[in-house]
Amino acid sequence: MIFSAYLEDFNDVKIIISNNMNISGKLIYAKVLDKKIPLIIQRLEIKDSYQHVYLKSLEELEPNIDTYIEIQNIGSEFLQLGKITRSHNFDKKYYFDDWLGFKYSKEKTIFRIWSPVIKEISVIIDQISYQLIYQQKGLWEVTIHKDLEGCKYYYKFRVNQTFDETLDPYAISSNANNEFNYVIDKKQTYVMKHDYYRKLNDDELNACIYELNIRDATSLTTSQNKGTYDALIDSLNSTYGLGYIKKMPFTHLQLLPIFAFGGVDENIRDEKKDGFLYNWGYNPMQYMVPSGFFSKNPNDPYERINELKVLIDTIHKIGMGVNMDVVFNHVYDNKWFPFEKLVPGYTFRTNAYGYLTNSSWCGNDLCTEHLMVRKLILDTIEYYQKFYKIDGFRFDLMGLIDIDTMKLIVDHTKKINPKTMLYGEGWNMDVVLDENKRANLNNFDKLPSISFFNDYFRNKLRGIDNSSGYLIGEKLNQIEIFNLLTARYNNKAFLSTNQSINYVECHDNYTLYDLIRLKRPNFSTEEILDYLKLALGMVLLSCGIPFIHAGQELLRTKKFIDNSYNASDEINGIIWDHNPNLSKILEDLLLLRSRIFALSCSNNLDVEKYIKLDTSFELPQLWFFGNDKDIYKMIISNDYEKHIKILAPGSRLVFDGTKIVDEEVQTYVIDKPGIIVFKY
Repeated sequence: MIFSAYLEDFNDVKIIISNNMNISGKLIYAKVLDKKIPLIIQRLEIKDSYQHVYLKSLEELEPNIDTYIEIQNIGSEFLQLGKITRSHNFDKKYYFDDWLGFKYSKEKTIFRIWSPVIKEISVIIDQISYQLIYQQKGLWEVTIHKDLEGCKYYYKFRVNQTFDETLDPYAISSNANNEFNYVIDKKQTYVMKHDYYRKLNDDELNACIYELNIRDATSLTTSQNKGTYDALIDSLNSTYGLGYIKKMPFTHLQLLPIFAFGGVDENIRDEKKDGFLYNWGYNPMQYMVPSGFFSKNPNDPYERINELKVLIDTIHKIGMGVNMDVVFNHVYDNKWFPFEKLVPGYTFRTNAYGYLTNSSWCGNDLCTEHLMVRKLILDTIEYYQKFYKIDGFRFDLMGLIDIDTMKLIVDHTKKINPKTMLYGEGWNMDVVLDENKRANLNNFDKLPSISFFNDYFRNKLRGIDNSSGYLIGEKLNQIEIFNLLTARYNNKAFLSTNQSINYVECHDNYTLYDLIRLKRPNFSTEEILDYLKLALGMVLLSCGIPFIHAGQELLRTKKFIDNSYNASDEINGIIWDHNPNLSKILEDLLLLRSRIFALSCSNNLDVEKYIKLDTSFELPQLWFFGNDKDIYKMIISNDYEKHIKILAPGSRLVFDGTKIVDEEVQTYVIDKPGIIVFKY
């Protein structure tokens, strides 16, 4: 190669040529088909032993057409794809707002792929090649007049001068381990019998989320096909899994990633077999394809789809919504990811030097502000909403997603289902976006319909690093306690209480049971239970949306492993019959929450009206007023000191820190951690 040439923008070309070559005064052209377009040198930079020559074309150069750069008396070289895909002009010119993927009918199937930069592309169907034709705005299309139902397919394409292969970014079915896609007839999949979860009233906040990994739910049981969608479905009439969950008054079950993810071998799901790999699933590979890791037959093009649809239908049948954990901040392998292979340089964020950024700590960050990446996200969410009846979405590392994308997600999802739940991790992370464009907690006022995991709530209760936290004996003043329980973030009120996801434990980090044992190794089992009861009370009896990690109430342990994303079933599996457990107190707290009117208020003015801090006692106490005659008083303790509370005549104890009761009291002794509730 005499020199290399790159298309940087529609009118911009960069040539890299040896310092030994003198191009001064020479004519330089872009040869497109039989036409020569003059290029004008704009500037020249010397870098080591090479000249970087920046040229301007007198006409726009189309990146999907083979082009050669000719330098007079020196030679001709192919114009390779440069950084044009990262330019604003590229996004503006090629945005395509219509369907992508395939559309099947018995008579024909239409295939569509978006890529403004490939020179040619064919769909390979059962080893037969069909060439796609370029249309407009980056769209390639072909119609095949055959019945292709059940056929395997993938794409073969060329960006520069060599061919490559990839899957369909809009595929909806795959074989195990993402080798190829399938053409399927959606009408032949399981027909869901139950619609979205509809119990939430517009003026009430009574949602409660239970976070569950599909494999963890049955991996330590004797169920057939344990760790699968089917095993969880079959648990409905058992004492574990859905059989246990259906007895609890949760409103939504949040499932850890259920799309096709990397880091596992989908053909090996038995932990006892060589080659088995465990993974939570935060490794996106094919967004619209359900994970084969949870399927009893991942190579069946319909089975994994039907299993997931039946599972969601079953959860709807028992009266709960299904929220889906989605990962739109990074992918498992940026070089493999189909969207990036088809449009190199477009899918991921880069720094000023053109290198991939790593704000996600996973080696790449999705460029959600690029219009067609944003479209992929919106289309994925819409697909799961309509086809699988998903009720809500939890966004992993949501702070890496731009605000405009999140606003569009709100608009699109609410049109399909006004009750859609949208929430995520709003950490303020270092990302190449202006701070006012990041969908993080600092910008909650720009996203009124989005809820955020409240790390202020979590950190004050669990503690940070070596600090104990209120749940392990650290003292907080009464104002801090009041702020924790009334949906504040860093002592500032959210726009509404339903923006606050209140939690002390999730799949990340130590379980609370392990954390207490780690920080307080001398605690007895009874002392640990007291603080775990207090934790459940703080989460369930606070303004906002309560969030419970599956097994939190079962003293779930991960054997002191802080990050168990790839540990094993032994570490991650749930022991549903653990004894002792706090299942009954969790159930009672959920019931008690539903009775306290003030906790269902989302408007801050209502919170100020119906919840008051009373500092007349040495322990924090809050009054909860109803819109009728009901008045509740909640007293909170996190120590074993003796406190005597004198109550007004007619006072009734309704929660004794462990269970719902109903007895008249005038004097009550509080001498251990917990939440006590009285009714007047």
